[in-house]
Amino acid sequence: MNESHLEKIIEIDYLVFERDGPRTLSNLKGLQKGDHEGCFVLLEDEVLVGYSFAKTMGQEGFLGPVGLHPSFHGHGWGQKLIKHSLDYLKSQCKVIGLEVRPDMGDNIGLYHKLGFHSSFPSLILEVPEKFQNQKETSQLDADEPELINNYDVELYSEMSADRKELFLNRIEVWTIQELEGLSFKNDLELINDGGGDIIIISQKNEPLGFLAYYPMVFIHLWGAIKPTTHQKEVLMKGLSFYREINHQKEILVGLNARYNDLLDLLIGEGCKVIKSVNRMLLEDYEGKYLENSPDFVMRVWHA
Repeated sequence: MNESHLEKIIEIDYLVFERDGPRTLSNLKGLQKGDHEGCFVLLEDEVLVGYSFAKTMGQEGFLGPVGLHPSFHGHGWGQKLIKHSLDYLKSQCKVIGLEVRPDMGDNIGLYHKLGFHSSFPSLILEVPEKFQNQKETSQLDADEPELINNYDVELYSEMSADRKELFLNRIEVWTIQELEGLSFKNDLELINDGGGDIIIISQKNEPLGFLAYYPMVFIHLWGAIKPTTHQKEVLMKGLSFYREINHQKEILVGLNARYNDLLDLLIGEGCKVIKSVNRMLLEDYEGKYLENSPDFVMRVWHA
């Protein structure tokens, strides 16, 4: 796939999927830049008739948006396109998954035939304007001021070049070591190139967590928090900071339901589950993603 293909992809994507409006060129450029080696097109006599976005994040990968012009349905071209993408993911990843709407029965059946099986669903949650447990958090602040009040909450865009590199590298080491080879580095660098920002929560220049947003590419607020005894407070400080600098009413976060402690916390703080998406994993490429996890990771696979 190259940039000259994107306009045609927008046209086919709008034909295939029920969207309120077509994808934007900026959105597709961001998806392509996120993993250009994993983006493929299907050509018939030099005419683009299908596309596939595959994405790797360290040792984890997912099959992103896939579309085939309706006039080419029923001839096996869609499966060939998907298998080509899966070959790419298998060469890079130990965990391979995808997301599909629960009402897309034909697609779910196709993915089952290709070796995918349903796992924990992805959930989209709406963040409230005011959190419910602020009194509890205030008490924690009073009990342990030396820990809670010494957190630094900063915007990545306002850091010096040296501090940016420091935090990117330390986040990369942390996620690869603690989250089974998961890497967000490409996506964080994409945000750094322009279009979004990153909230870094740290203590003594050691990152404790981050929240990232780039609405043109990543529809939802996403991020991760280190597994410490103050994980909940770090997350709430990051979310509160985001609320202070972004005043739009609707803020959506997405997460895998396997992160049950995180889900319990967010619901307890007043977040509402507004959507559930079927998440599927490729046989022999499940990793530990069929197990509950205490980690705090807010990231859905869908692009």
